[in-house]
Amino acid sequence: MATAPQHDAAGLWAPACTPVDQDLAPDAPRYVALVKRLLEEGCHGVAVFGTTGEATSFSVEERQVVLEALIEAGVAPDRLMVGTGCAALSDSVALSAHAASLGCKKQLILPPFYYKQVSDEGLFASYAAIIDRVADPALAVYLYHFPRLSQTPITHGLVRMLAAAYPGTIKGIKDSSGDPDSGQGFIEAFPKLAIFPGTEVLMLELLEAGAAGCISASANVNAPAIRAVYDAWKEDRPEVVELQQGITALRMVLQAAPMIPVLKRILARRLGDPAWLALRPPLVQLSAAQADALETGLAELEFSLEAA
Repeated sequence: MATAPQHDAAGLWAPACTPVDQDLAPDAPRYVALVKRLLEEGCHGVAVFGTTGEATSFSVEERQVVLEALIEAGVAPDRLMVGTGCAALSDSVALSAHAASLGCKKQLILPPFYYKQVSDEGLFASYAAIIDRVADPALAVYLYHFPRLSQTPITHGLVRMLAAAYPGTIKGIKDSSGDPDSGQGFIEAFPKLAIFPGTEVLMLELLEAGAAGCISASANVNAPAIRAVYDAWKEDRPEVVELQQGITALRMVLQAAPMIPVLKRILARRLGDPAWLALRPPLVQLSAAQADALETGLAELEFSLEAA
């Protein structure tokens, strides 16, 4: 059996898509149903309002209402990792404090992303202010490294500063760089932290290097297959390589067009619910050519789009 590092969060986590209603507001009932489905399909947990959940497109209040709906519906707080990072410090503090008050201590926090080329000292001050103002000893912070979108990288220097100042609070990193060398670098530099690649393409490679698991958008539509890779790796089963090849092939199809409309299109078909097609601007539907290419690619992999 492969030896998995012991972390507070590990395995497969799905950054859930966020449905919107006719007024483009978050549709809490549909969201709750999706989160429960993802957990039933094998996800160890769900990331709430991450990139795939269009977090930066929703207000603080909208995000709080949806999180409250999840808790009221009986979703266990320790199976949620709540995205709370905003451009405004006060918004980040409000979201983090609210989530913590509901028992959601695991929080995935983007750096403040509007100003570019800010120093590690400035980013440290921002994270420190969130942690200090929330003032919850059980807070578990996962730093969100997504340089392509945020343009504000999480550097090793910043991680060292935060881990030294808040050793019981800084728990891990989601590395959405898509670069295996970046993931490997975080694992080697911070062996006590839970490192999650943001794509299942790197899952097996980085699990073997010491990653905690994977936080992948594709889990919205392919959770059982991704979970199967994690389980086969833990049990040291030889079919893990073939299973990894299968989830990699599907990911290549999914990411050939903008991922969020791709995933929502598949969910609409899978759930028999066209309301899932709705997107909040500035996101738009796939073009006809993109939709055709998606259908072709999925058919070639014999990936079912039928309602389940």
